[in-house]
Amino acid sequence: MDHFRVCVVGAGPAGLTTVKNLAEMGITDIVCHEAQGETGGIWVFSDDPVRPSVYETAHTISSKRFSQFPDFPMPADYPDYPSNSQILDYMRAYEAHFGLGRYIRLNSRITGVTARDGGGWVISYQDNSGHHTQTADRLIVCSGHHRDPVTPELPGDFAGEQLHTARYKTADRFAGKKVLVVGGGNSACDIAASLSRVAGQVTISIRSPQVIVPKLVGGRPVDRQFAKLRKPQFRWARDFLLKIGVSLLVGPYKNYGLQQPRGRVLSHHPTLNTEILDRIRHGKVTARPGISFATGRSVTFADGTNAEFDVIIWATGYRLGTAFLDGICPDWSKATQVPLYLKMMLEEVPDLYFIGFIQPVGCIWVLADLQAKVAAAEISGHWTRPDDLAVLIERDNRRDAKRYKASPRHALQVETYEYCAELETILTAAGIGPQPLSIARRV
Repeated sequence: MDHFRVCVVGAGPAGLTTVKNLAEMGITDIVCHEAQGETGGIWVFSDDPVRPSVYETAHTISSKRFSQFPDFPMPADYPDYPSNSQILDYMRAYEAHFGLGRYIRLNSRITGVTARDGGGWVISYQDNSGHHTQTADRLIVCSGHHRDPVTPELPGDFAGEQLHTARYKTADRFAGKKVLVVGGGNSACDIAASLSRVAGQVTISIRSPQVIVPKLVGGRPVDRQFAKLRKPQFRWARDFLLKIGVSLLVGPYKNYGLQQPRGRVLSHHPTLNTEILDRIRHGKVTARPGISFATGRSVTFADGTNAEFDVIIWATGYRLGTAFLDGICPDWSKATQVPLYLKMMLEEVPDLYFIGFIQPVGCIWVLADLQAKVAAAEISGHWTRPDDLAVLIERDNRRDAKRYKASPRHALQVETYEYCAELETILTAAGIGPQPLSIARRV
């Protein structure tokens, strides 16, 4: 039976940066299992409805400057918001530059994990030659949280087609159709705007108030403008200016047929989309509240209006959790908070890490790079996790409960710059830092 010091699950952006940081800390006894036949994770576009991937028109929602790894800048000719194919090319270049391929096994899917007597893990996996077992001292899960789609039960009996955004790939196949997109997040708004160019009719149903912010403000990416107020002592000013800024940029949401958000802008995960509000005001997308019920092809909404549709696309998110960790981790499918220190570590399972299991306002993998450095620092002996993990987890969850709406969508929410600073403080104390071109210092 093969044995490795570290087993990494997933070779998407989070997995690649994890392998790279482990190797840089002198940890080279690594195996990385990637279920698909190529690296890149969901950024590998595929029209196979079964395979998790971005849709054809997907772009980043964070700007190039805030989406590049600190030690590997994106090409100068990339636009402010790179496309999915450009991100994939960038990830492949990152992989080649740091020589990560030698650690990665493609078409290798983890099927089960059990604790090993005396510490570490027994890992079952399947590849093209069959089923196998190996052991590892540490397990790092980098397979993300976009794996198990949530499709709500629709009251009534809808006679048309239904699919989750996980199966949405291209707009062309919906040409001429009447399409209802359910949800108000980034994917929902992006897909509705894209469909409005080919579909016969597009409606977006948003159940609760949603903050929608243009991706460009004053001719610059919104995250670059927001970064000017990143310091914690400016939080009060930032919250005030964000509320005023969104009001000036967007105006009253009722003008778009949308509900007016209340409270702090960042108490909900905002949607960054330049097009959807424009498409609504041009009559290409119709906004409606939540769904009440369906009969045949007719859908009735909470405001009493109804319309007929050929297709319903559910942009309703994903359940938290990883199937192969059943019995090791609690059931997080309906959790509004997770018992993880730094959203990375369970209190009672010291040999397990989650990298990229976060929901920032911005890019996940740039923060995953810092998370990977922290994991590598502990595995290499440069840092030791605190003894009072339970206290720290409880402290952070109490803080987050005051900041964010209590919902599964916000269970993994982190405040980008504060979280970045916390990780960098750990790395500095471990003698690893400062980080080059850290996101905390980019403007």
